[in-house]
Amino acid sequence: MNPERPLAGKRILVLRARAQAAPFLAQIEALGGEGYPFPVITIADPDDWGPLDEAIRHLQRYRWLVITSPNGAERFAARLVRWQGSLAGVRVAAVGTATAEALAERGITVDLLPREFRGRALPEAMAPLLSPGDRVLLARGDLADPALAEGLKELGARVDDLVAYRTLPHGDDPTELKRLLAQGEIHYAAFTSGSTVRNLLDQIGGPGALSAVRIACIGPETARVAARLGLTIHCTAQPHTLEGLLHAIVEDCRQGGR
Repeated sequence: MNPERPLAGKRILVLRARAQAAPFLAQIEALGGEGYPFPVITIADPDDWGPLDEAIRHLQRYRWLVITSPNGAERFAARLVRWQGSLAGVRVAAVGTATAEALAERGITVDLLPREFRGRALPEAMAPLLSPGDRVLLARGDLADPALAEGLKELGARVDDLVAYRTLPHGDDPTELKRLLAQGEIHYAAFTSGSTVRNLLDQIGGPGALSAVRIACIGPETARVAARLGLTIHCTAQPHTLEGLLHAIVEDCRQGGR
């Protein structure tokens, strides 16, 4: 294996929304691999911006703002600018370094970033900082883990749990992908969420189509969904970021993965 091109000869199935896939594809190529983009999700606005806009117009109510993903950071920040809102006096918590970076790019300082990049870790990190009755604005995707809001409520917080974006299925014609899978020409599938797992399997006819593919997951929650749907997990990112996912694939290759 060429240490500078450890993914040479490997084709990796990239399932992220089209607008977000380019950086990951470029990183794969830089390591000698080939990314095969097949977006199975698309990011859309909430059905109704009203609840989030109302919260932004009255941010002084809140002790904390919680953002769970880069998509949430982007959508929340755009609405904040639209309504000329101010986060003065509001502390900000983020799930994951990518979320924190997306907020920082938009001028929002993150006060709390838990060590683990998953929703359940945030209530544990916030517990010493919350007082009963503190009001928390949670801006999330429609498919976010409900354990986060539940955990904050168990700590005594008053949580406004609001949708900042929706994750919808996206379907391109899978004919060519099915051909590549059948001929063993896809070596890894890189799953970044449970929705990417479910939507891909719906389009290719179930887990059997991936029987010859190494399965890489961005974190334990995604891996649990994949395992529940019949996939064998070969590597999981640590940390639970895109960079961690790529590193996990590289290490799997080095250890003799396909």
